[in-house]
Amino acid sequence: MKLAPFASGLVLAVVLAMGHGPVVHAQSQSTNKVKQANVKQASAQQNFVTVNQGDTLDGIATAHQTTYIRLYDANTDISDPDMIYPDEKVRIPAADEQLPDRQLPIAAVAPVQDFTQSAAASAYKVSSPVVTPPVIQAAPVSGCGDNSYAHYIYSHESGCRTTAMSPNGCYGIGQACPASKLAYCGTDYACQNAFFTAYAGKYGGWAGAYNFWVSHGWW
Repeated sequence: MKLAPFASGLVLAVVLAMGHGPVVHAQSQSTNKVKQANVKQASAQQNFVTVNQGDTLDGIATAHQTTYIRLYDANTDISDPDMIYPDEKVRIPAADEQLPDRQLPIAAVAPVQDFTQSAAASAYKVSSPVVTPPVIQAAPVSGCGDNSYAHYIYSHESGCRTTAMSPNGCYGIGQACPASKLAYCGTDYACQNAFFTAYAGKYGGWAGAYNFWVSHGWW
């Protein structure tokens, strides 16, 4: 009979120990999950590269096995994927990171009708109205553009100088950014003009490029 209190106490201790075991284990698992999530989040936020002279967003993307679109989506301070600057920080998103789609600058362009282009190239739908710039004649200007649209852009970008270099590293008669894009041309006008004529195709032709420049002050 004297052993009864001892036996009861022993049973109570075993019951209490069994009751608390799973709670401690569950708390440990929850803590580990939180730590792992924090590590993944910190890793995604700390992967930055510094832009060097001559770098392009596409080149940085290729070096890190991603695309310039993902870099553009991940870096909301970059307003145009064609324009990045030395010492600028670019965040490299994780491969499995979900990023919101950002609209590229070209999507906002509403080029004017260019009668020197084909009907298919000049027919361009826009989602919002823009202020229509004054119409100018598409006449060639010797040494400064094949037409007045190109002449307007060249004269405002560089004063029609093939040697013009901007403080942010853009170069040439139409200001290619970075300057390395135009390195193969040197100061040759014909070569630079061919490069920028091809670049104007991004806007549907010189008329579209002119329209964008008038609306934004750059192209």
